[in-house]
Amino acid sequence: LDLGGRKRVLDIGSGTGYFLYICQYLGHDVLGLDLDEEPGFTEMIELLRVKRKIWRVEAYKPLPDLGPKFDVITAHMICFNGHKSDKLWKIPEWEFFLDDLTKHLVQDGQIGLELNREYDDTNYTPELKDYFEARGAEIHTQRVHFNPLRPAPSEVARADR
Repeated sequence: LDLGGRKRVLDIGSGTGYFLYICQYLGHDVLGLDLDEEPGFTEMIELLRVKRKIWRVEAYKPLPDLGPKFDVITAHMICFNGHKSDKLWKIPEWEFFLDDLTKHLVQDGQIGLELNREYDDTNYTPELKDYFEARGAEIHTQRVHFNPLRPAPSEVARADR
């Protein structure tokens, strides 16, 4: 994001907003999407003067209307995927989420995800890693980068019929 022209950036789970602040400082149009449960995070968002929409990301629930499409969508240290719980997302939940993200992304837009370690000391199952790669992801340990996002393998199979 430090190279090239102005971009529209969405950060899901924006926390204190520091990443968005840096993007905004670099000239980008930014929006955070997060809960409003941590008073310190809210105070930092206000102090840094970054825009944030209050929203809980849930499995099978589409994101709200966020205005014009984004060039870059990020989510760092993801917890919305059922992190460290018995509700940890599997491929169907990720497929819904990624398909929904494409509705908010310009053609050839980029998605950057950073997954947390689970109790078993992994960031994802081998099946989920294969799924992400089938959708065009480059994976570096906990970081999953789509540039651009390919259709889901199930969509490709349906189109071939």
